[in-house]
Amino acid sequence: MLSRPLALVSTVLTGVLTGGMVLIDVVLVPFWRGSSPAGFRAWFAAHSGRLRALLVPLGAATGIACTASAAVRVTGGGRGAPAAVAAAAAAGGVIAVTVTVNEPANHRFTSATLTDRETTELLRRWARWHHLRVVLGLVATVAAGRALADAGDRAVSRVPSRLRGVRAGDDLA
Repeated sequence: MLSRPLALVSTVLTGVLTGGMVLIDVVLVPFWRGSSPAGFRAWFAAHSGRLRALLVPLGAATGIACTASAAVRVTGGGRGAPAAVAAAAAAGGVIAVTVTVNEPANHRFTSATLTDRETTELLRRWARWHHLRVVLGLVATVAAGRALADAGDRAVSRVPSRLRGVRAGDDLA
């Protein structure tokens, strides 16, 4: 009963989160790398709070939705269980990298203690790990979409066989 709605929410949230991470990767990282280290730190201190205010709750909601979807699929024996578990694992990977690597680096970027050389190296490291987050996000999105497609297949199988293939306006007599 909850399988399809959870699969839908998981797919939407993973897609939105991944889209945000791709935007950062394609637009912001090159902009940051093109700035001077001091200019980057100033920009990051002024604007990173807004990014964090959007992406942290979005990431948490994605992790919760994917985990709930996987749990419902596994316990219910649904066809999409492997895909839902893969989506949850990949979303968990995004969260793990964020918490252990990117968030600590974000806090260092906003501190007044980094030299220009340290900033450049930390940004390089941050971007490498961010690329992994993007890949994990793409995996989560595709897997969640697969689980959603499987949820749709299961719903179709509940249609009585005499009604499969019937279209609106067909004579059922």
